[in-house]
Amino acid sequence: MTPSAIAVAVLACAAVAQTRQAPSRDTATYHSPAIVVTGTRAETPIERAPVRVEVIGGEQAQGTAISTVGELLREQSGVLIAPGSVRSGVQLMGLGPDYTLVLVDGQPLTGRVGGTIDLQRISVGNIERIEVVRGPLSSLYGGDALAGVINIITRRPDDGWHGRVLGRYLYHGASELQVEQLYGSEQLEASVFGTIRTTPAFDVAADTDRFAFPTTDDYTLSGRLRWSPSSKLRATFAGRLFGGTTRGALLQAQAGEITTVNGTLAMLDRSLSSGIEWYSPIGRFTAQLYGTGYSEGYSLTTDGNGHTDSNDSFERRTARAFVQYDRIVSARNRAMAGVEFLYDDAGGSRYPDRPSYRTVAGFVQWEGNPIERLSYALSLRADWTSAFGSPRSVLLASLPILPRLSVRYLLSPHIALSATIGEGFKAPDMRQLYIRFSPAGVGYQLLGARVLGLDLQPEQSLSAMTGVTLSFDTLAVGSLRLQRTVFDVLLFYNRLRNMIEYFAYQQSPLVFTYRNVAAVQTYGVTAMLATSLDVGTYRFDVRGSYQWLAAYDERVLAAIARGSAGFMIPSTGEFRRLTRAEYYGLWYRPFHSATLRLDWRYQPWQIALNVRAQYVGAFGDLQRASNPDIYDGTQYLGQLLDSPAELVPGYWMFNFGIEKRIATVGGTTLVVAAGVNNMFDVVMPRYVPTAIGRQGFCSMQLEW
Repeated sequence: MTPSAIAVAVLACAAVAQTRQAPSRDTATYHSPAIVVTGTRAETPIERAPVRVEVIGGEQAQGTAISTVGELLREQSGVLIAPGSVRSGVQLMGLGPDYTLVLVDGQPLTGRVGGTIDLQRISVGNIERIEVVRGPLSSLYGGDALAGVINIITRRPDDGWHGRVLGRYLYHGASELQVEQLYGSEQLEASVFGTIRTTPAFDVAADTDRFAFPTTDDYTLSGRLRWSPSSKLRATFAGRLFGGTTRGALLQAQAGEITTVNGTLAMLDRSLSSGIEWYSPIGRFTAQLYGTGYSEGYSLTTDGNGHTDSNDSFERRTARAFVQYDRIVSARNRAMAGVEFLYDDAGGSRYPDRPSYRTVAGFVQWEGNPIERLSYALSLRADWTSAFGSPRSVLLASLPILPRLSVRYLLSPHIALSATIGEGFKAPDMRQLYIRFSPAGVGYQLLGARVLGLDLQPEQSLSAMTGVTLSFDTLAVGSLRLQRTVFDVLLFYNRLRNMIEYFAYQQSPLVFTYRNVAAVQTYGVTAMLATSLDVGTYRFDVRGSYQWLAAYDERVLAAIARGSAGFMIPSTGEFRRLTRAEYYGLWYRPFHSATLRLDWRYQPWQIALNVRAQYVGAFGDLQRASNPDIYDGTQYLGQLLDSPAELVPGYWMFNFGIEKRIATVGGTTLVVAAGVNNMFDVVMPRYVPTAIGRQGFCSMQLEW
């Protein structure tokens, strides 16, 4: 057995990442900054992880006006904040926000509205890092992880007392106050974090229109306590509370239109969790209990006197319990198995019948390192839901088990090849099945499929990814010596069967509901380059990325190939066929996107400067739809993206920030920062609600 193989086995031990004290003789542990947990539900060194995990450090928000996870993810490679949405939901590999599971410290975040978890609810103030795993992780995490998983990991304290206070002002944005206090020792870790944000009402002029943005106030309070009475036992308790109120012109996105309705929106999000980890001679046992509650309440007005026209409310509660067992089987193999139970219900005026789900699941995973250069992870999961029973696998001959296999091979010390194939599933959610929603002043109803007696089937996907990563600690390019250089390319393909779409079920009165469509496919490539350069006392860090994306409805492609897709011209009765060149694919999927970030640091002066750019290419928006609906014979295919006039032009966003650290008496540090977002004043709020023009910011932070 080689020394490196032994090291991998030791590093993979479950006790690993979390322990502060020196290991006992029968408890393996390690200390390493490059540890990831999301891809395999266990601690793994990132350079050996068979599942691709992208790590976003919380320090990327320093010296910027970034205050939420949504704003931070907007600047990452291949991670798009879904266009055409008034909530900051993530689009991964061309799949919408419905299909990405969002975790906070490994626990699911609740409160999807319109299928979207609004990441503006999550502050970056106490975040250590964010781990992003693309591709279906349903084999480990269940139905919401069909496109991938985003795990937001909060900061753990160093030894002793330390904390900080930050105040920030942002023009036409949120001004906020953050407070964080932490304490760490061998046996006890404690952290408390709170933030208050307020955004005053403002107007934005765009062309001949004027858009009003409401007043928003919100707060976050979170805390975590870890107690380790011995090297073999640890208990964790955590809680989080978020509340917010928005008054004025509320943005709404429905049926392809972003509109405003005057009123008040109140949100409340709370969660509690407790867990215990026991490191036994035969492996690690983990047990957790987790509960969440999310509610929204609307009071809407339609006249100028502020009278309440209607009230609308939405509630969601979840309870989750799971037990997981990890064991190192040999120096080259690790096994993991677990069971979990999930209870989920909804209420409020949108769900008067208070429907509920119950899910029971079991999962297993085997990680192997059969030879020095090869590592793999094979995971399997079986789910049973009270609404739909169990999903069936295509790869495993219709067995009620969903698989995923990830492989990583080191071609050389600097070149790593990776590949993943797996299945994902997603059962219809509460909204798609049971919602009863009649928005005031809009003139339509949204009813769940089961309310109308319609049948919806679970969505299932088959995904494949392959990539290559080149990494060099030092790379000579002419006279330059680049440090920590990484070049990464990922090719991906997804085929989503029984995709659930929103459609007009009835015209008079207008009623919308949901239905399955045959299949959708998305594919593309993501490339990323990162490097650093030291020139004397100067440090330059550069990171850039590019993504090309294609996304199509297979029904439309098949109808075009048959020559049966098109529409009837009323004036002549002539059938106008749709050609392949005229079909641009699915709405709200940018064909091209890119990011660029340059950081410059001058250590003697403790000063840092950053320039960040994001490009979002042209994408189709239903608000610009102009051509007639398309049919395949008598079958309705929908309002398709089939004209350049229906595309929102691509745009660049450039942001700039500068930060200065000043040592003060008593061991504290003062950090001041200032800068400009959207330097070139891009204004297009009708199609991109965040493109509201130039914004200046300044901040002060005191650390101790």
